[in-house]
Amino acid sequence: MEWPAIPLPRRFQVARRSRLVGRRHELAELEGIWSRVEDGDGQVVLLGGEPGAGKTRLAVEVAGALHDHGVPVLIAAAGKDAGVPYQPVVELLDHLFEHAPCCATERGEVCPLLAGAPYDLGRISGRAARHHAPEVTRTSGDARRDLFDALAMLLRRLAEEQPLAVVLDDLQWATQPTVALLKHVAGSTVDSRLLLMATFRTTAPDRSPELSEHLADLHRLDGVHRLDLGGLDTAAIADFVSEHAGISASAARQPASILRDRTGGNPFYLREMWTDVQRHGGVESLRDGRSVPASIADTIAVRLAGVGPEVLEIVQLAAVLGDSFDIATLVTASEVGGTRSVEAVDSAVSAGLLEAVDDPPARYGFVHSLTRQVVLDRLPAARLQPLHAQAAHALDRGPETSPDLYPRLAHHYLCAHPLGYREQAYRYACLAARQAAHSLAFEDAAGWFERAAALPETAADEVADSLFGAAQNYLRASEFARARDIYDRLTEMPDPLTRLRAAMGFEDTNWRPGPIDARAAELLATAIADCGLPEDDVRHVRATASLARALAFAGQHDRAESLGSRAMAMARRTDDRATVMHTLRTGLWHDLLPGGVDRQLDRVRELTALAREAVDHESLAEAAHFGALASYLAGRPVELEGYIRQERAAAASGRQPFMDYTATCMMQSRAFRRGEFDEAERLADAALQIGEFDAESTDGPHSVQLFMIRRETGRLDAVRPLVTGQEQFAGRWLPGLLALYTELGLTDGMRRTLRTLLARDVESYVADARFPIELAFLADAAADLADAEAMDTLLPFLTAYAGGNIATGQFVAVFGSADRYLARFAEAGGDHGAADRLFASALAMDRRMGSAVHIAETLARHAVVLHRRGDDPARAARLAAEARSHAEPIRQLRVLRWLDAISVGATPDGLTGRELDVLRLLAAGLSNREIGAQLFISANTAANHVRSILLKTGATNRTQAARYATDHDLV
Repeated sequence: MEWPAIPLPRRFQVARRSRLVGRRHELAELEGIWSRVEDGDGQVVLLGGEPGAGKTRLAVEVAGALHDHGVPVLIAAAGKDAGVPYQPVVELLDHLFEHAPCCATERGEVCPLLAGAPYDLGRISGRAARHHAPEVTRTSGDARRDLFDALAMLLRRLAEEQPLAVVLDDLQWATQPTVALLKHVAGSTVDSRLLLMATFRTTAPDRSPELSEHLADLHRLDGVHRLDLGGLDTAAIADFVSEHAGISASAARQPASILRDRTGGNPFYLREMWTDVQRHGGVESLRDGRSVPASIADTIAVRLAGVGPEVLEIVQLAAVLGDSFDIATLVTASEVGGTRSVEAVDSAVSAGLLEAVDDPPARYGFVHSLTRQVVLDRLPAARLQPLHAQAAHALDRGPETSPDLYPRLAHHYLCAHPLGYREQAYRYACLAARQAAHSLAFEDAAGWFERAAALPETAADEVADSLFGAAQNYLRASEFARARDIYDRLTEMPDPLTRLRAAMGFEDTNWRPGPIDARAAELLATAIADCGLPEDDVRHVRATASLARALAFAGQHDRAESLGSRAMAMARRTDDRATVMHTLRTGLWHDLLPGGVDRQLDRVRELTALAREAVDHESLAEAAHFGALASYLAGRPVELEGYIRQERAAAASGRQPFMDYTATCMMQSRAFRRGEFDEAERLADAALQIGEFDAESTDGPHSVQLFMIRRETGRLDAVRPLVTGQEQFAGRWLPGLLALYTELGLTDGMRRTLRTLLARDVESYVADARFPIELAFLADAAADLADAEAMDTLLPFLTAYAGGNIATGQFVAVFGSADRYLARFAEAGGDHGAADRLFASALAMDRRMGSAVHIAETLARHAVVLHRRGDDPARAARLAAEARSHAEPIRQLRVLRWLDAISVGATPDGLTGRELDVLRLLAAGLSNREIGAQLFISANTAANHVRSILLKTGATNRTQAARYATDHDLV
């Protein structure tokens, strides 16, 4: 398909009129980046710098140069003031659909590119309809994901025939949903001939923590480049002065040096300063410091003071309208009449304050956003509020108002509400919120609802409705802490039904994760009692189910199961599917031990069926999470893999960060179990980045994940010189410190920490999501120390997992079979027969789960036990050899060190542990090549080991060596 040229928007064409000064290095780097795009390797360029650094000018230069060479370029800018959701993306699409040929033309039609899209882009771009977009039939069931996928698909298809460039200016003003969409497109087009460039400010107050987080996420993708623009150097400024003053390069050096000192090389400051210099006599005036204002703001202020009061009023109104505005709206909002308003705009253009952004001029904009900011900063509230009211009146068309104007009207009325516009401000803020939610911009929606609720003299029911809207949208955006805070406020409202709804909302955010306490249960119990609803009322049933989950989360499992079962029975009597689903979801928290697996899986299967029927991705993800946990605890690997697939699919469709987090933790634990330690660490880091919505709940799990990996790979040695065993306990997670002491063999520290931990009421900690981790760490330490009292205390809790596996609720850590720990307890207590049986049971479980890490550990632990007993050295040697065969390929140094310790001196002839392994395989009749394959070494290395064995044992050939192995009970 041959694409016709799509013109650059007028405002960006205007920006190219002046010659670009400097930036040779940046342009050279961008040329190299474009070469990769042409080779089919998608690239992302993040162009940062302070205000006025020339980011837009450089981006426009690149866009214009590509456009001149026939490359399709889509370019738009985010606006500082409130706009429609995904505003710059809408601007891009509008421009594309407006100028691309429709299906009636012979070439370049857009219609085929929209075919099969999972989302009708006409819902966000009114100009898409001219291309007769086909009906959407293939969707994921999640509109936000479908929108993101549809845009990515369109851009990929555009780039199939020839490279494509997309430029987003002023990313610092884009809303969170817009940046999320950008991240999705970047991640989905890495193998397309697409250049995605975005400019953003790097200085406060425009640089936000949210933007920094999103940029960090983008940096993890391949093909992402960060270019930060500094000031122009003196040579570049001299070039500018030479051109504009008409003097030689050598004559321009001195004034260029002065301008460099006074502007810092900032291109916008330079331009403004130069305008001022020209008004005061040209280059010579630079020698007179009085002719150059001390700050650029003063420069702009002086220019504003020189335009006259009527022109100034129009410029102030224009600043309230936005970075750009259409002349018709300005005239309508103005109080001086159409002709005088237009004349004032012309005067502002002549003064270098405004410029036309289309031709013929119908829209105008400020020459730079800093100019507009200076105008707004100098406006007192008494003047600013009436201007917002004028702007709102000009845009408000009552029932015929376009939804695209809701955000702008909400912004203006909110700013003007002290003048008597509270009702309009509330109405349009709620309309803007609903439009944002409809467009899947959940964070924007929550913000509008919060602003509506904050309006003074708003009725209590309106405040409550708005706050519920804000909390629900923060929940959909996985901003759990913010949602929780709003629900907490709502629990203090006077209406009991409002308090009940708020208490349920608070509980629903509290487990995603949240603090482990009884507050959610207390709020729900009080709210249910205050409402006095009949038992068959679905609100009462759902609240009761929520209370049951809150009790389970607070550790009251028996009461939670009883109350949850009662709620489930009541829900089934109502025959309301949504209520049944709610009670099933909350019921999944009641029993997280192997004994409750069958009941858990029954609930999971029922919830999965109902969720699929309702296309409820969140319920599908939750069912998959608990189904996977139950399957792992019970040792059912086939079901576990099925639920992992379900979780990943639900997370991909649901597009909620917490769902992505749990799915990633599942994948991380699977990689760990398989001994894929590099992949496990990569996924742990990915989970941390996804899970930054709650630092208290993600930093700890990430630390545990890294500890588990480094423990197995021997990387804890790096901290050995830093740890004494006498560390202070304050501010430390003691189970983790105990595990570190255990691995480093610091017995004094182990005893001190174990004693401190067991002095508490262990039963009270069972509800903590980290308890399975603590139990495994405590059990290891107690067994290593052969501490009978500690083992007696821990045995009942460990026995609850007998016959199953140990794991945390979100798969942050997995420990394999609990019977391995029970075997160590039995051995320490002198019951060797029970220990052997439990080790065999543990090994069978670990093999069934296909967990290389845990198979090696169980074999090695048993081998160590048998070696210490000394009554069956042949069996100990066989187990050790098999353990080594699992541990060596994955470089599980923790296990290999245990094996090395029991292999030294294992034979009277000083055979090493490795030589014993080779000897056993040699005795079994394997060739050097086969031995190498078994032990993951080369055939030459195996041959070297055989020669050493013959030398040490005095055997003259392989047959005699095999007889030696038999005689010494090594096989």
